[in-house]
Formats: sequence, structure tokens, C-alpha cells
Amino acid sequence: MRENDNSDLCFVTCPGGSNVSLLAYKAATKLEKERYGKFVRLSGEHAKEKDLMRLADAAKYVKQWVLIEGCSKGCGKKVLESAGIEADKHFLVTSLGIERENKIDHTQDELEQVLTAVKCMIK
Repeated sequence: MRENDNSDLCFVTCPGGSNVSLLAYKAATKLEKERYGKFVRLSGEHAKEKDLMRLADAAKYVKQWVLIEGCSKGCGKKVLESAGIEADKHFLVTSLGIERENKIDHTQDELEQVLTAVKCMIK
């Protein structure tokens, strides 16, 4: 087991379809693979009940919620609130100067920026 195994930490990302929401999703996926915590993927408006079930299951072991959102629209925050959950830590990808665009393109450098920022935030 790696030193940074935080099974009580849970990453949640916004369910959007923009470049910054995709960066949030990819960062959370990588953080889970690196054993920083678990990742619960949200579906948003299209599967509210499924999201609530996933969050309820995760709440059984989670001690700290980390919300990684693409932008300031707050889509992920709204889903958490509907489940009665408040994020302990909240990160916006756009806070790094990455503009929200309706595309899925992003650079590896942008992903590394997000990962570095989130890792610093959770330490």
C-alpha cells in the first residue's frame, strides 16, 4: 500500500461536458489511481437518483469530501447539496486561468496544473 492511501477521502467532480469539467474528471480519476482517495462520478440532471445512491454509499466511509469543479456554475455543489453533503474542500479548475470552453480539448500541462493544485489543497 502506498503512503498516500486515503480511503476516507472522496473526490467528486462536476458532471459537465466542457474542457474544464473534463479536466476535473481526469484529475479525480488520476488521484484515485494514485490512491489519494476514492472518486464518485456524478451524472447530474440525467441521473439524479443514481447520483444520490452513489453519494449515500460513499458517505458510509468518507470522512472528507473534495469537490473539483470546472467552473463557477456550481453544478457539482448543487448535486452534493441535494444529497445533504457539504464539500470540505472545493477547487475550481478555472481558478488556474484555464478558460471554460464548450470543447473537450485540453493539454497535458493543464491536467498537471490541476493535479498539482488539488494535491497541494488536500495536504
